[in-house]
Amino acid sequence: MKKSIIILIIVFTVSLKAQTFHINRLQYFGFLSSAILLDLSNNHFDDILIKDFSESEIENLDKDDVPFFDRIAFQPYSQNLKDWSDYTVYLTLGSGLFLAYDKDHFLDNIMVYSEVLMAQSAVCKWGKTISRRARPYVYDDEITLKKKQQDNSRHSFYSSHSSTAFSAATFGYYVYRDRYGDNIPIAVLLYGSATATAVLRVASANHFPSDVFIGAIMGSGISYLICRMNRSDRFNVELGINSIGISYKF
Repeated sequence: MKKSIIILIIVFTVSLKAQTFHINRLQYFGFLSSAILLDLSNNHFDDILIKDFSESEIENLDKDDVPFFDRIAFQPYSQNLKDWSDYTVYLTLGSGLFLAYDKDHFLDNIMVYSEVLMAQSAVCKWGKTISRRARPYVYDDEITLKKKQQDNSRHSFYSSHSSTAFSAATFGYYVYRDRYGDNIPIAVLLYGSATATAVLRVASANHFPSDVFIGAIMGSGISYLICRMNRSDRFNVELGINSIGISYKF
């Protein structure tokens, strides 16, 4: 009887280790609902708190007021590079989704992925609303007044593209590493496409380097914390020669 119990516990432990995340459904819906509410509420308050640039405000903008490390972003606006930044962020999102596939635990993985993407989006949107930083192209005399006065021309800090890409890369590699261990080519694919997104956002004059740097940190950090929060190994079974220990990490 004792041997049977030990065998069952071993089987249970192995299967538990193979599962990266363990989702509490009630907590999940509470967390996701809060993140969605925070995200959607920004759509309303952003319109109230942020007004379009006036002509006088634009005329008074001075490149010398921008920190020296951000001035590399002062270059011609490029719609083509902006479009490529969309493609690279889609590539990173798709890669994260692909790595999340697991025949037995795909739903749990997707639920955590949705938490990651929604949480980082909500935080980033409010960061933009609070900071109200002008995008680099607003300083460009070659850009039309109409474009400079668009709703998102004050949404430079911090980069949502970078935050999204790095959150997806961190999630994807977290899942892969938990299953198979470290893999440099996978890391290069994920973080390479995320880095390309950040570089293209600066090169297209949509963001300053500090915008994409903070976006990368915030996206990666939020993603890692949510993955850790949902880890299946918070529940542990320890086996000894004459003892069995069960613990749960809060």
